[in-house]
Amino acid sequence: MLNRGYIILIAGGSLFAIGIALTVVYGIDMASTLLDETTVLDNVEIEPSESVNHTLEIDTIDRPVSVALHMESDVDSNIDTSNQSPSQPPTVEQLVVSPDGLVINKNQLSEHTQSDLLTTFKPQTRGVYTLTLSNLGTERVTAEGLFGFLPVSVEGGQVSLDAVMGIAAGAIIFIIGAITLIAGTLIAILDRKRSRNIARHSFDWGR
Repeated sequence: MLNRGYIILIAGGSLFAIGIALTVVYGIDMASTLLDETTVLDNVEIEPSESVNHTLEIDTIDRPVSVALHMESDVDSNIDTSNQSPSQPPTVEQLVVSPDGLVINKNQLSEHTQSDLLTTFKPQTRGVYTLTLSNLGTERVTAEGLFGFLPVSVEGGQVSLDAVMGIAAGAIIFIIGAITLIAGTLIAILDRKRSRNIARHSFDWGR
C-alpha cells in the first residue's frame, strides 16, 4: 500500500504534466496567430519627410485588427545642440488604408507627447491593407511594433485577457504541481525515516 508521500508525488506529477500541456498547447496557438496573421515591425528607420509601408492580407472580417507601435528619435548624443535652435519635435503619422484606398485608421505619435500606440479597427472588406508610417519631423525616427491580429486585443483599443487564460491556467497548475512534488518528496523522506525508526525500535524491543 502506497504511503501518503508517494500518493502526493503522483498527484503532483500529474498536475505538473497537465500544467505543461496546457501552457504548451495554448502558447503554440497564440504564437501561431502572431506568426501567421501579424506583420512585425522591427526597428524600422524613417528619415525626415519620408514614409514606409507595410501590408497585411486580411481574409476574415470578424476580428479587429490591431496596430501596436513604439517610436524613438535617433538623436546623436555626441552633437552639441546648445547653440542651435530647437528642432521640430519628431512626429510619426500612422495611417491604415483599406483595399478600396480609404483611410480607415489614423493617429499620430510624438516622442514629447505619446510615443506608444495601441489602436484597433474592424475591417469591412477582405484584401490587402496598408500601414503607412510618415515622419513629419526633422529628425530620423525608429519605429517598432505589430500590425495584425493580436490575441489580447479587442475592438476599441482595449486589452482582453481571455486569450491568455489557458496559458495562465496552465502556469498556475504547473506551479501547484511543482509545489506538490516538493511537498510529496519531503513527506516521503520523513515517512521513510519514521518507518526505519519504528522498525529499529521494534527490533530493539524484540531482543
